[in-house]
Amino acid sequence: MNKLKITLLSFLFLAGCAAAPTTADITPEQMRQKVQSLSAAHALVVALPDGQISTYDGRGLQPMFDALNAGGLKGAYVYDKVTGRASSLLLAYGGAKELHTGMLSQEAVPILEKYHIKYTAEKTVPYILNRSKTGSCPMETVARSLNDAQDAYPKIKQGFENLVSPK
Repeated sequence: MNKLKITLLSFLFLAGCAAAPTTADITPEQMRQKVQSLSAAHALVVALPDGQISTYDGRGLQPMFDALNAGGLKGAYVYDKVTGRASSLLLAYGGAKELHTGMLSQEAVPILEKYHIKYTAEKTVPYILNRSKTGSCPMETVARSLNDAQDAYPKIKQGFENLVSPK
């Protein structure tokens, strides 16, 4: 009798779990719409293939580093407010699959294409400006000569750390 009770409970549990909807049941288009709806309030939105959606806030590359530290971007659909060459190299390093961005640097396009990251942009610019709008963003400058995402990661990370906490 105990064995029958356990088997019946196991069946009911499994049946209940199988019938419960999960975020993985969301279609890719529904996922994009969800990410788009969150994009107005966040610097970075990441939708992983399992349906998990995470949001990140902050300035510059901080949200991208936070996302990478939280578990990566493997196969993710990503919204990034501003995407320059450094961001695109970090997306490639993390294994992102698709990007939608508010502003895309033309310097980022070859990296996105090299790593087969599908992309759309609301606006494309020649390069990302620094905060005072007097020249190129310092991280664009750091990344300008970098082409390989694996090699670029430590250089971009070091450049960003030097920028946010100069010695």
